[in-house]
Amino acid sequence: MDPRGRVPGVPDFACPRPRAAATRFGYGIQSNWPVGDIGYWNSVMAGQLKMNWTRAKVNWYEFEPGPGAPNTYQFQLFDAFVADANKKGLNIVATITQPPQWTRVTPPRNPGQRPSPPEAIEEGVRFFRLIAARYRGCIQAIEVLNETNLDREWVVASGELKAADYVDFLRAVTPALRAIDRRLVIIMAAPSPTGANVPGVAQDDFLYLEDFVRAGGLNFVDCIGVHLNGYNMPPDKRWNEGYNDPTARFRGPFDNPHHSWSFISTIEGYRQRTNKPMCVTEFGWASAENLTRKDGSPLNGVAPGFDFALDNTEQEQAAWIVNAFQILRRLGYVRFGIVFNLDFIQKIGQNPDEPGGDPALYSVIRQNGAPRPAFEAIRDMPRR
Repeated sequence: MDPRGRVPGVPDFACPRPRAAATRFGYGIQSNWPVGDIGYWNSVMAGQLKMNWTRAKVNWYEFEPGPGAPNTYQFQLFDAFVADANKKGLNIVATITQPPQWTRVTPPRNPGQRPSPPEAIEEGVRFFRLIAARYRGCIQAIEVLNETNLDREWVVASGELKAADYVDFLRAVTPALRAIDRRLVIIMAAPSPTGANVPGVAQDDFLYLEDFVRAGGLNFVDCIGVHLNGYNMPPDKRWNEGYNDPTARFRGPFDNPHHSWSFISTIEGYRQRTNKPMCVTEFGWASAENLTRKDGSPLNGVAPGFDFALDNTEQEQAAWIVNAFQILRRLGYVRFGIVFNLDFIQKIGQNPDEPGGDPALYSVIRQNGAPRPAFEAIRDMPRR
């Protein structure tokens, strides 16, 4: 691979203002970067919301649909996003995931899924190096894959979900990234807080992290990725303190207590097991209040599996996001927290009550672009 990250048919990329990752606690939010007006949404994040971090999903299959045949449009689009975000002061964590099928032999468990890892591991190393080299100084962190304790994200021939297999992938990729950019923050793929152990389908995130540590994974990352879905619990409530909301329709956290329901218990448990810095690449609360279908008609419930969104008011969504930022900053070992999400409600094809429409429930704006209370709360919250 060209050490400067050149892409055939695409002009070279030059980072406008190269810099290392911010060292103070960072405030971030994720936009749906590939669609819409890139400059406008970056200005909203950096200007109106005063964020200094954002997350960009890099779906590998969209960049290289075939071997030796890069999707030049996607590279040029990402060039535009990265350059504009960089000029506006946004640090970027790129989550590289969803390898193309031509890098794999084992089929996905379900149609339409694009699980990791690339079984042609040399191609994985090459693509991670390409991204690191092309955007050196403009991308401050790379999250190596996504939620690898789930079968929708990790499928290998053995059918097992083993942290040791993920560590083997890191063992190949991390030295290549460090050779490109020593300042780059390398993040362990955030596990999904599953609360369940189903062989070959899902592994409890605490157990997965313990296996990750035993396999030597801490040697290959600078930060532990964290995903925190607040469900219908405030961020400061631990799973075992007896908190109960008698008005809640979704009873999971109260009738079946487990750390995975709790924002604070999850991140504290990760720290106890790894003693590493934490990088919260995704957190938020879903609320269905005051949302409609795209034609303006009332919602018919919510997307399947997201019933907890019916319990959360918009004011709770707003207050809990602000409180979560305060908690993460006070913990002292968290590098940044990134809210999911800013604008997905405008960009996804599905209604909030349809399968695949769940990102709309987390958005901090409405379908028409007007701010929800969470947008205003993030804008106005104290930073220090």
